Amino acid sequence: MEQDAESSARTPVRSVARAVDILLALGNGPRRLAEVSGEAALSKTTAYRILSTLRQKGMVLQDETTGEYRLGPACFHVMSSVVSGHAGFPFDANRDLEELREQTQETVTVHVRAGLSRICIQELPSPQAIRYTAGLGASAGIHVGSAGKVLLAFLEPAEREALLDTLEPRPMTDATITDMGVLRRQLQTVAERGTAFSSGERVAGAVGVSAPVFDGNGVVIAALSVLGPAARIDEARLHEFEKLARNTAERITSRIHPR
Repeated sequence: MEQDAESSARTPVRSVARAVDILLALGNGPRRLAEVSGEAALSKTTAYRILSTLRQKGMVLQDETTGEYRLGPACFHVMSSVVSGHAGFPFDANRDLEELREQTQETVTVHVRAGLSRICIQELPSPQAIRYTAGLGASAGIHVGSAGKVLLAFLEPAEREALLDTLEPRPMTDATITDMGVLRRQLQTVAERGTAFSSGERVAGAVGVSAPVFDGNGVVIAALSVLGPAARIDEARLHEFEKLARNTAERITSRIHPR
């Protein structure tokens, strides 16, 4: 009986799987019924029935003029919970993050981009008495610190340049990078190295190292960071943390697959 239950739990519920496929299709932009059914590999009748249910739940809206479907307010409520930090990291990574904190004995954070800002959506504070934290749900400019540089460096070049053209970098400390030429050069270095460092850019006396987490399509979705006091973390230790953060981020990335 237990084996049967486990087998059933591993078998996708077809109607739920189909609804998710439709939502993922709409995540690429508004779609007509024929486009939705094609991208989700469903008949028009089935797609219409599921879309109607999703509309009733506020997950989908339909434009009365064009007939196109798009994501609804309920989807944005879910997304806002993620970026505010209330939902936590949207992947099964708790064990990885806890292991990284255990290995470093420093604070571990996960940040995502929200427009021109970065937001901390998960934080495991250092067990040590003297420690630095980002603050769950706290935001900072996307140009600030190692997490921000990772989230910028691994964007598509056109998207990154469009974002940088609208950015008005403001300092949080004397070490915050506000010169766009310097920032662009650092982002190039981050893209080549695969990780980013910061020293006192958000909080004086703090150092950090960050690595990117990618989705199944190679799009950067989060920055995984280790943060601590500079007085305790020398250069050798920081490079050790770099390797650990990179390995952890790569493990998480490896478990995220495209549909």
